[in-house]
Amino acid sequence: MTVLAPNDQAIAAFVTNNPNITSDDGAVRALLQYHLANGTHPSATFGLQPLFAHTLLNNASYANVTGGQVIEITTDSGKPAVVSGVKAVSHLLEADILYAGGLIHIVDSVLTIPISVPATITEAGLTDLIALLDKGGWLDPSSPAVTIINTLSDLSIFAPNNPQFGASFTGWDGLSDTDRLSILEYSISQSDTVIYSSNFRNNTKIATLDRISSTMTNVSGDFYVDSSLITTRDYLTSNGVLQVLDSPLNPNTTDARPSSVPTASSSKDSSGLSAAAGAGIGIGIGALVLGGALVVALYMRIKRRRRDPMAGSERLDGESRERVVHRSDPSEPPPTYELDTKSIVEGRPGATRTRVFEVHHPVKPPSPMEIDGIERSRISITIEGGAPRHLGFQARY
Repeated sequence: MTVLAPNDQAIAAFVTNNPNITSDDGAVRALLQYHLANGTHPSATFGLQPLFAHTLLNNASYANVTGGQVIEITTDSGKPAVVSGVKAVSHLLEADILYAGGLIHIVDSVLTIPISVPATITEAGLTDLIALLDKGGWLDPSSPAVTIINTLSDLSIFAPNNPQFGASFTGWDGLSDTDRLSILEYSISQSDTVIYSSNFRNNTKIATLDRISSTMTNVSGDFYVDSSLITTRDYLTSNGVLQVLDSPLNPNTTDARPSSVPTASSSKDSSGLSAAAGAGIGIGIGALVLGGALVVALYMRIKRRRRDPMAGSERLDGESRERVVHRSDPSEPPPTYELDTKSIVEGRPGATRTRVFEVHHPVKPPSPMEIDGIERSRISITIEGGAPRHLGFQARY
């Protein structure tokens, strides 16, 4: 479990702004549950990819999401942060405090429990969407839309907020109540898997309440539903999520697609990875290339130093250890990486020779990434046999 604990100043500010909170036991309990996230989430993983962690908040008076209400684990201006209701951002002040049940992060503000869809739209200032809902007749308390939006669980709502489709929009004039309700239902999906941005996938069908499916498409990292661009992602609501579009969906144009759809040879199906994740992968590949060059150089040096003939049974030919200091931030203590090399000869001269190089970072005490005691920061490189030799890599993170 990951505990998000507001500091004293954050709690004091929250109580000042919500003076009645201390007399409402149910609200206090819900608030505490919303600060307890399932799973262990080290700060180093924040922002690597879109991630929505379920919390212990499953009280139907506050949340109607299967598995418990969620928080978004991300970064803000490059720093680890948690996003809650109405896109409230809480930054980590002190991270990765180990305890028997997982991790504790100290945050600079109390999280905001997501509220209803109408309240979220109002608090977020989505005025054009409010005007469009009014034109559809969906703000009338007697409208079926109110019942759908406020009572159903696990909703993913795709709705526009664009002046072009606000108070001056006339595209729905003359439509029947049935037609307008069909538009609303086509804009809503209900599923145990709420469609947060972590679940965005290219060329996937979205089952809607209108009993027909819309299509999600990825074009150069931008996601569309049919031909409508998702402009703002992941407004968490009490019963799901609101994804904001640049135009309304239309159940009569389910085959509509973005004007520029990549071909099969150039398309890039999204698994939900963020730019930070792409950068992390690139850095990892670069590190392996650099590590490979280092290993080759060390191997050649060791080979020159050990040219004596070797015979007999399997024995250890030699061992060496080098300590390499890497400093990414001059103001921080540098971590130490150790390079172990071993050479083993089997049988008589000319027999198979195996060299094993291991680059690892001996963390003492274990870092939050290794709280289960398993070392994940070791890369093993094995070179076997005479020419042509085989080079193998094994990495544990």
